[in-house]
Amino acid sequence: MVSLLTIALAQCIVTISLVYLRMQSVNQTLMKPPNHYKDKLLNAITGCTVHRKLFSWWKLGSVRRELLLRALDVRNFSNEETNNLIDNMLKDPRELEHMKETLKSDSVPRRTLFGYFHPFCNAGGGGEKVLWKAVETTLAFDPNIIVLIYTGDCDSTGSEILENVQNRFDYKFDTSRICFIFLKYRYLVDSKTWPHFTLIGQALGSIILTIEAILKCPPDIWCDTMGYPFGYPWVWHLLRIPIVTYTHFPVISSDMLNKLSHQPRSLKNMGKQVYWRLFMKYYQHIGNYITIATTNSSWTNDHISRIWRQCKTHVIFPPCSTEKLVNYEKESSVRLVRKNQAIVLAQFRPEKRHRLIIKEYSKYLKSATYDDIPKLIFIGSTRSDTDREYVEELKRYAYQHLKIPQEHFEIMTDLPYDDIKKMLWTSTYGINAMWNEHFGIAVVEYIAGGLIPIVHGSAGPLFDIVIDNVGFFFLDPSDPDYKETHSILGFGTLCDAFKEVSYLNDADKKKLSDIAIRIALTKFSDNKFDGKWIDVVLSKVLH
Repeated sequence: MVSLLTIALAQCIVTISLVYLRMQSVNQTLMKPPNHYKDKLLNAITGCTVHRKLFSWWKLGSVRRELLLRALDVRNFSNEETNNLIDNMLKDPRELEHMKETLKSDSVPRRTLFGYFHPFCNAGGGGEKVLWKAVETTLAFDPNIIVLIYTGDCDSTGSEILENVQNRFDYKFDTSRICFIFLKYRYLVDSKTWPHFTLIGQALGSIILTIEAILKCPPDIWCDTMGYPFGYPWVWHLLRIPIVTYTHFPVISSDMLNKLSHQPRSLKNMGKQVYWRLFMKYYQHIGNYITIATTNSSWTNDHISRIWRQCKTHVIFPPCSTEKLVNYEKESSVRLVRKNQAIVLAQFRPEKRHRLIIKEYSKYLKSATYDDIPKLIFIGSTRSDTDREYVEELKRYAYQHLKIPQEHFEIMTDLPYDDIKKMLWTSTYGINAMWNEHFGIAVVEYIAGGLIPIVHGSAGPLFDIVIDNVGFFFLDPSDPDYKETHSILGFGTLCDAFKEVSYLNDADKKKLSDIAIRIALTKFSDNKFDGKWIDVVLSKVLH
């Protein structure tokens, strides 16, 4: 009851605030620095006054913005160590002298602050790969662009984050034009913070986090590459700037609503339906504030275009660095030979459906009438004790419960990326069993490595990746929409797919492998992402 009252009160506050903002021209207030700010800064720099608490907390962002527009190295104006605007500048004599001169002038360099809102920018996953490739492309597009990274990774420094990006993704930047704005309220968008009413709790949390970002430094362009849309109205009302969104998956979708409607009728389910439908209504309303909407796949784009009908949506496939994978064989010092093995490249999480793969593989083993059976290998990272226990459960299920011989099944955890690339180029098949995988970067890695994909017939793998008859699809009776999709698509089970690929000869495999590599290069390369990001986003918002 307390949670309901809290949420209702928060909603009332948000609604009243938005009405107030419609009546006030606050965007000029947040962008405009206080009167005589240059005199105050000069006096503090030259030691005429104490440089602590020169400005009100809600004006610090506008002053930081002015300093960034003038800066030689924008890293000097991050709030990494302190929120004080003078401390970091005093450590860089070159920046200090430059600021003394430029603050005496009335002219401000024509630069653009491009703000990327990505609270988990140091996570190292596919979403972060999109972020940092977009940053690299944006900085290369125009030397007058400064990139702001709004992040909650307060346990790392900006230089540490950029070093991780270099090691993980091999992207290179002009780091003097990247300024990190660290946010302290990131925990408010963590699902663990909201054990009940998670959707609306995270939505309210993202609003607070968005406002914190704006107050710490208002940008000229707001780009959300992680998926926190409920802050967009606040960005619009407070700043009146273009809003760009890259959506990996919808916060709530028609699939979720349909799935709930098929559950047994009860008071709890009826209440949940009302809650979700009201939430969807407001989610649809947010489309009014978006300038450019981009998505990661056809499946996501189909859902988002039906939700945000007010704006045109564009598909920009994630950058998958397929150029590097395709060239791995040429750059390898040894000759790579493909073995009769099928790999599953996925994080060890239940939604990746490892148990289903093991079960279907066991059925296939029992029905096989020949000796040349592909070995099944799971490859993935373990992030926690929970993941490691999940791996042990899979081993017990395979070896003890289903009696799969150890020579036919293996699990490899936490392999270095070079070893993963070698496994891609020395295997024959790649399996993905996730239902409604929004995109499927692992499947792209399969085809870039010349593997024959065996994938679930849904979402990204079905509509975007495994095309031109380059692979094999399957469905499973445990799929939430199995009855509808099976009647339309007619795909068999994973066991059936195993049997089907067993009849491929070497010529067939080579032909499919060559087609797969061509698709990987033409659709999912980093260069392809560059071109689309420039055409769809940068050329339109940077005038």
